[in-house]
This record gives sequence, structure tokens and C-alpha cells, in this order.
Amino acid sequence: MVKLTSFLSLGATLGALLTSALAAAPAFDGQYIQANASNNAVEWWWASVIADAEGSNPPPTFHILFYQGYAVQFGPRDPSLPEYYIDIKGYYPNGTTIDAVIPAASGDVVTHGQDVRGTWGTVGSFHTAADFSTFTIKFTAPDFGLTGSVSFQSKAGHHFGCNTTSSPYFSGAIPKGTKLSTTEDLLWNQLGWATTIPGGQATVDIVYKGSPLKFTGAGYHDANWSPQPLNDIVTTTWYFGSGRVGPYDFSYVSATPINSTLVLNTGYISRNGVVLQNQCSVEGKKSRDISTITPYGSATDTGLTVPTGYILQYVLANGEKITFNLTAQGENPDLSIYHRWVGTAVGGKEGENVEGLSIFEWLNPGLVPYTPSN
Repeated sequence: MVKLTSFLSLGATLGALLTSALAAAPAFDGQYIQANASNNAVEWWWASVIADAEGSNPPPTFHILFYQGYAVQFGPRDPSLPEYYIDIKGYYPNGTTIDAVIPAASGDVVTHGQDVRGTWGTVGSFHTAADFSTFTIKFTAPDFGLTGSVSFQSKAGHHFGCNTTSSPYFSGAIPKGTKLSTTEDLLWNQLGWATTIPGGQATVDIVYKGSPLKFTGAGYHDANWSPQPLNDIVTTTWYFGSGRVGPYDFSYVSATPINSTLVLNTGYISRNGVVLQNQCSVEGKKSRDISTITPYGSATDTGLTVPTGYILQYVLANGEKITFNLTAQGENPDLSIYHRWVGTAVGGKEGENVEGLSIFEWLNPGLVPYTPSN
């Protein structure tokens, strides 16, 4: 006969193991890996705000990246470059650009449950509320010309990229038993993505080099991490974007691993705060519950041919299609391997022609030529 004390002991042990596992799980917007000077890992917290343009100027925008390590790195890390830093880009309403990299002596992320606080030396910090309702950034870098704050209020639930609450990775889209190359494994199993603010209102109130920037617009915030820089994973195709069009908030990623045909497409879209799609998939493996991003047109930029716009389409599980035309009004940064555009997004479901705003980018570390399909 098994003694009752044995069951009690087993129950206590299982309970302790569960508590330990839960305690070990990272906070949703917290630290997932350890990026430092001894490895090639990278982790970053991204946030953006965009508002309606004035006249023919680019939309007023503000983009913030709290970095540990480098998302793009060729060869060994340069020891003269900062390990921790804040990257800011944007536009004033009159079209003047903002572009700065602010080094920090440290980049510490502390969590209490789901409450997350990031402190980058003495130059900046961020705070994610435990209920995921707000995200707040503060800048305290007068020596670099930057002070002020950015605050975000979410209007939809936080999410991972594959309609799951259990894993920030994309491996759920890959059939079990699939043999993956090194780069495929990095993309599908080790590159993480957690979105805390998929859409909401945000207010920018900063001063940069003596010039105030204050506006309210559409806000977005996520976090990403990888044991290797992105150029070790993708050569030509890393498309990312987010935006708000009338009642819709959306985001997407499309990425192709080096020497691979397993293209990752992950898409999120909500209407009036109700999630319509939140999925990840291998391109071409299904016809519903997917998102696609298709470049079109051509222009010469930094000596290369680049698209003039993108068609973003969501096909929902019920077959409904929601399509947006993304068109650039400004570009910052504008680099040969990395283009980040700000501009309009127009479209919606069939019969709709709603106008909105979008921030969208193309990372092409291999400088692979773009050839328009039409």
C-alpha cells in the first residue's frame, strides 16, 4: 500500500517544480537572453509613434530602440562601440530629421512579476506596467541633447507572434520532424518576438538639441532578441511594419533565412481592439489565416533599386481579405542595407478605402538586388 504521506510528498515536489518553472519564466516584456561583449547575441526594445503629416512633409514620427548588442554585425564586435545604447530616429512636423545614438554605461532590466523596468545608465529608462496597459520611456541625457518622455496607452492585448501565450518563438509553424539548417533554426526556433503594445495612443514630449517635439499619435511597442545578429540569419528579406488605419491596428514580419525557401510570415491585425488575426506560417503552405507583404515599383536610393511601396494583405481564417497599400513619405534611416519608411497606409476590407499611417522597413544585409515583379 502506498502511504498517503508519499502522495503528499509527491504533490509538494510537483508544486515546487511548477512554482520554480513559473518563477524562471521571463516577464513578457523582460530579459530573455544575455547579450554582452563576450557573445554575438542581441536584444532590443522597440517603440514608435506616428501622427498625421502637415502638408507635404513626412508624418511626425519618433522611433526608439533600447539596445543590448547589435542587430547587424559583420565580423567580430568592435570594442570601441558601446555595448548598451539608445537609438532614436524621427521627423519633426516641418520635416526636419532626428537621428542620434546615445551610449550608456549599462543596460539593466529588472522585473517584479510582469512589471518591467529598464535602465540604460543615466541616459534613459523604460517601464512596462504589470497589467501591460502602459509603456513609458524617459530620457535624461542632457549632455547628448535629449530629455523628455514618451508614454503609450494600449488598446489591445499583448501577444506573441503565433497566436499562443506560451512561446515567443515561431517554431509552432514548422511541421514536427522538419530538418532545419543553422539559419532556419535561428529564425524559427531562436529569434524571439513579444508585442506589448500592438496598438494604442502615444504621446511624445521631448526636447532634442533645444528643439521641442510634442505630438500625440498611433503607438506601438515590441521586443526582440536573437543569439546571433540578423545578418547571420537573413541575407535579403526582412520586412517589418506596423500601422493604424481607421479601426485597424496591424503589424507584420516576413523573413527569409539564408539559402532557404522556408519564408516566415507572421501577421497581426485587430479591428476596434478585437483581434482578427495573430498567426505565423510558412509562406505557401496554406491559403487562409495568413499575411503577405509584396513590394512593388522601383526607385533608385543609395545607389540601389528599392520598392516604392508595398501591398500588405491579411487573409483571415474565414476567407475575408483585408488589404493595405503602404506608400512612403519619408525615410529615416536611409542606408544601403536598411531602409525605414514612414508614410500612408490605405485600404481595408473589400469596399473600404480607409486612410491611415504606417512605419515599414526593409533589411537587406546581403545587398541582394531588388527586381520589381511588374
